[in-house]
This record gives sequence, C-alpha cells and structure tokens, in this order.
Amino acid sequence: MKNKIFFAIFMTVWIIIIVINFIYPKQTFSQQENRMLAVIPRFTFESFVNGDYLNGVNDYINDHFAFRNIFLKLNSWWEIDVMGKKENNGIYIGKDGYLFEKFEFGEKEKENVNRNIKAISNFAQKMKESDIPTYFILVPNSIYINSDKLPDNVEVANQKEIINNIYENIKDTNNINVTTALETGNKITQLYFKTDHHMNSNGAYIVYNEFCKYANLQVVPLQEFTKVTLANDFLGTFDSKAQIINQEADELFAYENEMNTNIKEAIYDRETTNSIFNETYLEGKDKYSYFLNGNNSRVIIKTNIDNNKKLLVIKDSYAHIMSQFLCQNYSEVHFLDPRYTNFDYTKYVQENGITDVLFLYNVSNFLSDINLGKIIY
Repeated sequence: MKNKIFFAIFMTVWIIIIVINFIYPKQTFSQQENRMLAVIPRFTFESFVNGDYLNGVNDYINDHFAFRNIFLKLNSWWEIDVMGKKENNGIYIGKDGYLFEKFEFGEKEKENVNRNIKAISNFAQKMKESDIPTYFILVPNSIYINSDKLPDNVEVANQKEIINNIYENIKDTNNINVTTALETGNKITQLYFKTDHHMNSNGAYIVYNEFCKYANLQVVPLQEFTKVTLANDFLGTFDSKAQIINQEADELFAYENEMNTNIKEAIYDRETTNSIFNETYLEGKDKYSYFLNGNNSRVIIKTNIDNNKKLLVIKDSYAHIMSQFLCQNYSEVHFLDPRYTNFDYTKYVQENGITDVLFLYNVSNFLSDINLGKIIY
C-alpha cells in the first residue's frame, strides 16, 4: 500500500513538472547568462544516428526548464557555500569579490597562436610594403594582473611570458607591451572588472596611453575627461557563468570629453548614429555593450578631428571600451571583427585610405581565436 501511495505521489509530482514546463514561457535569450538559449533541433536521420539530435534536445530541455535561474543559483550556493568549492562552471571564486575564468595554454592553444602569428605577420608585411605601420597589443587578463586574488593553491600559466614569446616570433609589427604599465597601475586603482573578463575604463586608459607613446601620438590627459558613472550594479560574464548568490557588483563608468561625445557619425552594421555610446544597453544585463554598440562586424567612427589620419583596429571586444580613447587622435577609426567578416583586409585598407593599423586582443581570446586567418587572401 505504501509503495502505491509513493508511486502515485511521484507520478503526480512528475506530471505537474511536465505541465509547468510545457506552459512555462519560452525565451530565446537569457539576460542572466547573456547568451542565446538552445532551440529545438531539426530532426534528421543522420543527426539521430550520430547523437547530435538527442544532444540538441537535451540542451533545449536544460535551457528552458521552468525556474531555471533559481535552480542555477541554488546549485551555485550548494557547490560554493555548502561544499566549499572554489570553482563553479569554469569560474574561480577569488578573494575580495574577484571572479576569474580558467586559463589554459595547451597544445590546441599553441596551434592557434602559431596560425595567428603567421596571419598577422603576412598582413603586416603587406602593410609595410605600403608604408603603413602595424601596431600589435596583447592585453593580459585579470587572472594574471590580479593573480594575488586567486584561490589558494591555484596556479595558471604566466601570461607575461606568453606575450613576450609571441612578440618575439611575430614579424613586421610594432609590438607594444602594456603588461608592465598595467601591473604598476593595478597597484594604484582597479583596472579590471571583478565579475567580467574585460578591463574597465581605467585599464583602457593605460593601454591607450602606452599606444600613444609608442605611436608618437599626443596623449589626452585624464584630467581633460569627465568620469561618468553609468551603473553601480554591473554583473558581467563571469557572474553569468558562476551564478554566485549575493555577488558584489562592479561600477561601470566612462571617461567622456568633447571628442568622444560629439562625433560626426558612427556607422554600425545595422544602423548609423552620432554616438559611440548606446544607453539602451544600461537597462539590461549586457551593460558592457554601452561601448561601441555591442558586437558588430564593422564600425566606422568619424570624428571632428581634421588630420586625415585613419586607424584600422582589428580586434576582439577589449577594443570596445578602448573606443572612447582611440577616437581622440584620428579623423576616422575603423573597427573590424574577424569573427563576423569574410573579406581581404588588405583591400579594405587600400579602399578606405587607412594610415595606421592596430591589432588589439586580450591574451585568452588570442589563444583561442580561429578567425584571424581570414584577414588576408
């Protein structure tokens, strides 16, 4: 009798869960995790045989389970606060509210680096033939600059050594080493977000300062900018993955002046505006996209500087927060993202009158990037 009662209760609960999940509103994008959610996969015999279809169904169920965000938070609480773990979903739980993504430098990453070195060297050689300087900046990640905040007994590869090795093997580029300046500046003020993989505006200014010194450009003093606090509740990509309960939020701020708030035109993939900033993003989770309007394949910033100098930035998203400073010294700044483009960048340089080229990547992304090979045909 007891077994029958237990079975009836179990089946009732199971049916209720199925019904709730069936009627629960489905979303296509998770604001909390800042990513697209899985869609129901298309059935084919081949996908069923090789397991892709069932894996896709499993991903869809996991992504659209009712009250999923609550369960993720509870699981994180159990793993970290109860079990005492210092890592959740690939994110280290550091000291003083810092979060860090695991950093790996294995054979796969080394293969990517070699391909990327070859691609940039070939491109830089083409630029050299046209007397166009090519600058290269690899920015270390927070996991290196703030390594003292890592959990005890966690060791990671030395990014400073990796950067130096890459610089030694790349050809025809003007390599700008910003690591020392960031190490020094980080002792004075916070340069990286605690909950996100990007630099904050203080870190971006230091990189800008080093770029100007190397490229013989006039540095705009920080005193000539106004610090504008955009949000005090910014929780970035690391928080989205770790799902920490009561995680300390970051301050998101910009440095504004006449040069970056009063431009002629900003041309994005799908729209043209008169600003490099987009305040609508401050209303959602993805607040970092305030800078340079999020991810676009190409952005062209036309400033009010009349010097006919045009900078091409081949980049990852670290360049977005840099845009507030890079537009200080050029009449035009072009941003190209190899992830979303498929054309010869050397022709782009010629057709758009580019005078300077800057490769700007963070170390972690450079090691995993598989798109740089597409920039030259």
